[in-house]
Amino acid sequence: MNKDEKIKRFEGNYKKNGFVVVELENEVVGFCRYANSNEFTHNMQDIDCEITALYVKTDLKYNGIGTKLFQFVVNEFKSQSKSKIILWCLKDNEPSKKFYTKMGGKIIKERVIEIGEKSYCEVGFMYNI
Repeated sequence: MNKDEKIKRFEGNYKKNGFVVVELENEVVGFCRYANSNEFTHNMQDIDCEITALYVKTDLKYNGIGTKLFQFVVNEFKSQSKSKIILWCLKDNEPSKKFYTKMGGKIIKERVIEIGEKSYCEVGFMYNI
């Protein structure tokens, strides 16, 4: 696969789902990817939307960027009459778990995912909006 094919595949995926970025001085310093369904968490029918990635550049954490991204996505979901968000986080990622709890999430489930030949435990945070 050449570089252009990878770029197209990602572009198509971002059009299907939501993707928002934060820029400072023309540099992307954070992003959030989200889905208007539970397509990544099939076995939880009461969940109707999902945050699939939230990232802030390491040296800019604790400046409100993650909070703004999170709130932007919650408002998007509210405008679509969504009611329950799921967000998965690695179980050992204590700083992120602290942030997701601060944003009002409650851990409701654990799961194991496979990436390559390794297994990782994730916890699912649910948000009522």
